[in-house]
Amino acid sequence: MKAPRKRSDLLRPQIRFVNKVKRLRTIILALPMGAGKTVIVLTALLDLLDDRKVNKVLVVAPLLVASATWPDEFEEWEHLRDLTWTLVRAEDDDDDIADARRDDYQFARDALDLPIDQAAAYAQRMSTRRKEWKRRRLIRRDTEIHIINREMLPWVWEYFGRGKRWPYDVLVVDEASMFKNAKMKTKLKRLTRFGVAVKARPFISRCILLTGTPAPKGIMNLWGLAKVADGGKRLGRSMKAFKDRWFNQGYMRWEIEPKDGAEEDIMARLGDIMFSLREEDVVQLPPRIDQTVKVTLPRKVLQEYKRFERELVSEVYDVEAVNRGVLHNKLLQFANGSMYQEDGKDVWIHDKKLEALEALIEDANGAPVLVAYSFKFDLMRIRKAFKRAVVFGEGDVRKTKTRWNNGDIGLMLAHAASVGHGQNIQYGGSISVWYGLTPDLELYQQFNKRLHRRGQRDTVFNYHIVAEGTYDEKILPLLSERGATQDRILNSVRLHLTN
Repeated sequence: MKAPRKRSDLLRPQIRFVNKVKRLRTIILALPMGAGKTVIVLTALLDLLDDRKVNKVLVVAPLLVASATWPDEFEEWEHLRDLTWTLVRAEDDDDDIADARRDDYQFARDALDLPIDQAAAYAQRMSTRRKEWKRRRLIRRDTEIHIINREMLPWVWEYFGRGKRWPYDVLVVDEASMFKNAKMKTKLKRLTRFGVAVKARPFISRCILLTGTPAPKGIMNLWGLAKVADGGKRLGRSMKAFKDRWFNQGYMRWEIEPKDGAEEDIMARLGDIMFSLREEDVVQLPPRIDQTVKVTLPRKVLQEYKRFERELVSEVYDVEAVNRGVLHNKLLQFANGSMYQEDGKDVWIHDKKLEALEALIEDANGAPVLVAYSFKFDLMRIRKAFKRAVVFGEGDVRKTKTRWNNGDIGLMLAHAASVGHGQNIQYGGSISVWYGLTPDLELYQQFNKRLHRRGQRDTVFNYHIVAEGTYDEKILPLLSERGATQDRILNSVRLHLTN
C-alpha cells in the first residue's frame, strides 16, 4: 500500500482554492477534471471544522463517486484521516443487502413453502425494508461528514422533517451540473433533487458546488447552479425570469437564443462566487490524440438508414420513431449496429463497428483498452466477441478499479454515465475507444478525462468509431460547438495565478 500524501503536497493553485472555500460562504468551483476538487474541499472543511466555524457537512455526489472517490480521498491524504465520515448508502448490490435478500428468498421457499414468484416478491419486500433500516441507522451516526448519492437527497429531506430537524450547515454538491435541468418537482409532484437543494438552502450557512462541466449545453444551464448557490439573487428567482431577461424566445417558445451581451452579463454577475482555472495551471499532462475510425455500412443497409431517417419507419427492421426527438436516438442505435423494437427487443443490423473495435484491440497488441458503449445490445455483442472483457460497474467497483490500475484487466467496458465522474483509472491504460457516440458534452468530456489526468505517464489515444453517412458524423462537430461555449464560460471566471 502506497504511503499517504501530505498536505504539503498540495499545489499552489489548490492552496489558493482551499483559502477561497474557507473565505466564501457560497462558491462554485468549475475546475477541470483531475484538478483535485475533492481534496481542496475536504482540506478547507478540515480547517473550518477545527476552527468550529461549521458543525456538520452533507456531501451529495453521483453513486459511484460517493461510494468510492470520496472514501478513497480520506485514505489518500494523511491530513484528512482525522476527519470523521459516514457513507450513507443502502443499495441492492451492497454485500449485506444482497446476502440478506438471498437468505430471505430461501426462507420463503423452505420455511414458508412459497412458490418461486411469491418467494421473490417476499424477498423484495424484505430487501426494501432492510435498505430503509440501514439508511436510518447510518444517517444517525454522529460523524462530521455524511456522504450520500444524489438519488438519496429527497429521502434525506423527508427524514429530517422537510427542514424542521435539518442538521447540516454545509452542503457540498459534487458534479453540481446535475442541477442544469432545474425542475422543482417530478410529474408526481414530489420534490426533485434540485427542488430539495433549493428548499434546504435557507438552512445552510455554506454552499459548495463542484463541477467540471458547468454548462454542457450553454449558458442556459447556469441558472440551476446559481439558484442553488444564492437562492436566485444573481440570475433571477425563476427560470422564466432568467429567460425573459437574457434570452430571445421564438414562436411557441421552442427556439431560444441568448440576447446580445447575455453571456458576458451573466458571467459578470457570477464572477464573485464562481471560479475556474486552466488544466495546465494544475498539472502537466502527456498529449491526448483524438482519432476517428470510419466504418462504411453495406450499401443496402445505408439505403435503409436514409429511408428510415426520412420516413421515421423501417419495415425491414420493424422499428418506428414516434417523433424527431426519438429519431436521433434510433439513428445512433442504427449506426452502432442494432435498434430496439417496440417490445424492447433489439434487431441486429450490422457488425461494422464491432469489426473496427476488433481491429483496434488487435493493434493495441495486448495493451489495456477502455471502451465506452451506449446501449445494452452494444455491451452484449462486445462481451460475446470478447469473453474476458470486464464491465465497470458490475460487482465491487473499488476492486475493479484496483485490478484495472494494476494492469490486470486487458479490456474494460463502461457506459460513459457509469465511469465518467470522479473515477481514477488513469494508471491502468492509455487507450480509450468510443464504440457509440454521445451528444452529451458532460459525459463526453468526463469519460475522456478518465485516462487523461494526473498520474498518466503515456500519450493517450482516444478513438471514435464513426459510421459514415449517419448521424454519427454530426456528433463530434456538435460537441466541439458546445465545448467552445463552455470554454468561454470557464475562461471568464478563471483564477489568474499571477493575482
